[in-house]
Amino acid sequence: MLLGSSIRADSVTLPQGFDSSTTKNTTGACAWLRSWDVPSLDRRVRLATNPGSNSWLAYSGNPIVEGQPMAGASGSAEDLLARFEAHDTAALADIDGGFAIAWWNGNNSQLCLVRDRFGIEPLVYTETDGTVWFASRVRDLVSVGAAKKELCAEGLAQFLVFCYVPGNHCLHKNVSRVPPGTVLRHEVSKPSRIERWYSLSYADPWQGNEREIADEYREQLERAVVRRLYGGDPGILLSGGMDSSSVATFARKHWQGDIHSYRFRCSGASFDESYYARALSEELNTQHSEVDFGEQESSTIIKAIDEMEVPFCNVGIEVGTWLLGGIARGGSEYLLTGDGGDEMWASHPVYAAQRVMQYYDKLHVPSFIHNGIWKLASMVPDSDKKRNLPEIIKRILPPPGISRDLRHFRWRAYYAPRQFEELATQEWKGKLRGTDPMAFAGNSFEGYQGPDDGISPLLYSDYTTESSFYFSRLMLCRHFGLEVRLPFYDREFVEFGARIPARLKLEGLERTKRLFRVSMEGVLPDVINNRKDKLGHSVPLKNWLRDQSLLSQEIEQTLSRETVESRGLFNYAFVKKMLDEHTSRKHNHSHRIWAFFVLEKWLQRHMS
Repeated sequence: MLLGSSIRADSVTLPQGFDSSTTKNTTGACAWLRSWDVPSLDRRVRLATNPGSNSWLAYSGNPIVEGQPMAGASGSAEDLLARFEAHDTAALADIDGGFAIAWWNGNNSQLCLVRDRFGIEPLVYTETDGTVWFASRVRDLVSVGAAKKELCAEGLAQFLVFCYVPGNHCLHKNVSRVPPGTVLRHEVSKPSRIERWYSLSYADPWQGNEREIADEYREQLERAVVRRLYGGDPGILLSGGMDSSSVATFARKHWQGDIHSYRFRCSGASFDESYYARALSEELNTQHSEVDFGEQESSTIIKAIDEMEVPFCNVGIEVGTWLLGGIARGGSEYLLTGDGGDEMWASHPVYAAQRVMQYYDKLHVPSFIHNGIWKLASMVPDSDKKRNLPEIIKRILPPPGISRDLRHFRWRAYYAPRQFEELATQEWKGKLRGTDPMAFAGNSFEGYQGPDDGISPLLYSDYTTESSFYFSRLMLCRHFGLEVRLPFYDREFVEFGARIPARLKLEGLERTKRLFRVSMEGVLPDVINNRKDKLGHSVPLKNWLRDQSLLSQEIEQTLSRETVESRGLFNYAFVKKMLDEHTSRKHNHSHRIWAFFVLEKWLQRHMS
């Protein structure tokens, strides 16, 4: 039996008369699949049926077929259904973009749930008594009784360790995400199976000279941007870094109409990089909008949490995205971003840290020495500055108790699983002991093809794990009726980038994107192309939490003894110690505190 998830007016339903033995009917339709979008968007899930074979196909997102965007066009679902009926999932070789597809193959009574290569478009499912329920949103599975408001221990463990859920679990028990680049196949009376239909290859590195690679890279990126310029006026989430600036530059070159650019402005000399976005906006003649992002604006996270199917935590990214979505609504039809540049060029600090630690690991330093160095660093009081000595040491040395097998994920972990014994209540200690929040990391390297250069396997892994963080963030924009398009996740572009030798991506420890800069010489202004102080989405959260502000008061109230103990998940003494150590500047616990705050607000909204 098959069933979509949502009983809504904007749902797509199959016609009456389909074989009811293979579909379940609760509202007069044989099956349905909820729109992946909020009602204010023009796009809807597209559906095609073939009564002759008793087959149907529904899709969401923006597939790009043979280089041409389908954009929900009339006949697009019929085209996809014909391709699938003729070639099964081999048809996916010609399809790019972000998409989720549900295909019922009437010829062999099989359901296929397909997710795009990198997991841009959401697709969740659960199985109950031989029935697969699928949806774009977990809440829709809950609304029809397919999922319950019960917490998943495995998902919770991953969230605690990483401040988001990088694997395929959700926080609702028995609900999973279809993994990127895979198809879930389900037949009546048979167990479902997941098959990988796509795996990014790093084999065969380019042998050309650097200038040729740089020129081809620039042309590939330009084509990726052009493929996503269609419909109404575009907007750009413009950070002022190379990635989004390059996207904006190529968009301006090929779009004759208005282009809006959006940036948040954070107070504090070491946190505000809005100057670069303004400078590029003037150069490109975009209609630029800025929104202030201070301690007071952080409280908007409570509204953003309503739109999170699975909670994720990075205050600069999640709140920043929410604020920008608010000012972009009505000004742009869709948004372009530079998300994905770090995975292309190994420009996140974790890659450099892993390169250093490869040599450190070979020394087999005794754990008591490693732990002693970490303890000494922890004894130095924290500073209000973004970077200070203890933070630098911690950026280089992974936390004690984290296995070296995790490779670069070591620097993304906020807890070692053994700390659950101190963190959790007696009930949840037992539940968390049975979890393995690190297992997904090892699995993410499976299927890697390419050189053992110490960098490429990490990038391969992040395309199906860390990237999900960006996609969760971008889903917040849909609340404002905005679609987000990602040129750096263009299939041809990513596959080209995978073949750029790792030595040209990360040179030494700090020199990143050099070849990118070479490719953009004369295209990007020097003020962008030569900058080396990229901050990302940094905001002074740790300082805000130490002030007697409305935000710190809200967090203290949310994490009060009464609230924490009534929730029954965490040991209040641990939470209180963490708050006190942060306030006294003994340690910087801002990420952990924010994660507890977001989790509690998320549980109140989605589990109550």
